[in-house]
Amino acid sequence: MCVKKTPKNTMRRGKSLLRKRGKRQPRGGSEPLLGLGPVSLRVLRAAGISSRADLERLGPVRAFISAKRVEPRVTLNLLWGIAGAVTNTHWTQLPAEYRSSLLLDYDAYLDAERALAKS
Repeated sequence: MCVKKTPKNTMRRGKSLLRKRGKRQPRGGSEPLLGLGPVSLRVLRAAGISSRADLERLGPVRAFISAKRVEPRVTLNLLWGIAGAVTNTHWTQLPAEYRSSLLLDYDAYLDAERALAKS
């Protein structure tokens, strides 16, 4: 009979293992930004945005634009995530009207950018 050796902590998958790990604390002691994952946070940090205060100061659209300059492949899901982080609401729970207003603001920015490029 062959016995497969595994580390002791993988033998139990119940609550005790989860309790050992505990929740990860965010870097810098700040509260976590709801709805933003590690890749989104990395892009925001590269854009110079590292805290909730930065997001609140810039607002969701300007923060998204800053992130888009650093990483052009980001999608509107990042805009929703930023808006959710600012309002402390998961991005999937944002009201449709609020999401529409964010899109209108972003579209207005793009229109202004195009107008400046033509002149």
